[in-house]
Amino acid sequence: MQTMNIKILRRLKKRTYPGFVLLVIVLAVFIGCATDGKVKPAPIVQEPSLAIGPTVARLEDGRQGFIITEVPQMDEASRKDFERAIAMMKDQDYGQAIDILEKIIEKSPGVTAPYIDIAIAYRLIGKSEKAEEHLKAALQLVPDHPVASNEYGLLCRKAGRFADARAIYENAIARFPGYYPLHRNLGILCDLYLDDPAGALEHYEIYSEAKSEDKQVKVWIADLRARLGRN
Repeated sequence: MQTMNIKILRRLKKRTYPGFVLLVIVLAVFIGCATDGKVKPAPIVQEPSLAIGPTVARLEDGRQGFIITEVPQMDEASRKDFERAIAMMKDQDYGQAIDILEKIIEKSPGVTAPYIDIAIAYRLIGKSEKAEEHLKAALQLVPDHPVASNEYGLLCRKAGRFADARAIYENAIARFPGYYPLHRNLGILCDLYLDDPAGALEHYEIYSEAKSEDKQVKVWIADLRARLGRN
């Protein structure tokens, strides 16, 4: 039996390395970038577990973060098919990846990763309704799942459903505050679509503290501080 763990960890003391996001899963999940649509695979690990279904737990060793544990219960053929689908997504062969992921979902409907990956594939080929359908399925399995919520908020934003996008981001942040892409995307939403510069600045700063290498967000922060007279 294999588990899928999404671990979001944050270092609290070293300002020279203020934080990191580590996605550790048995089944790779692709993460879509909010601005350029690029995707990248997560690393693959294997760990034993006695869990029966998806569970969420807070870290208890002094760090801020959480772990989502799922039990895929996939046979070897399905696991190999999943890896093939991931390779196809990397090659931008989204149609074939979708066909494979649909079959995996039919055989293993209780795992979030295939739903999220297929939703990203559908979004990238312009089929937003199908993408939303699969993201909703993932969120039924793990409410406010941070990766699924990040994708869903992006989908709603592109559809002009700004209030829905904000609610999705805020609900996910309330449960998973250490998943920093949510803060970045909520900041973009507040900044460009909701005329809420104070809200945008708040979430940009949270994101930037953890992801200091993102120079673009630093530019946005400086601009907002100037507009709000906070320099």
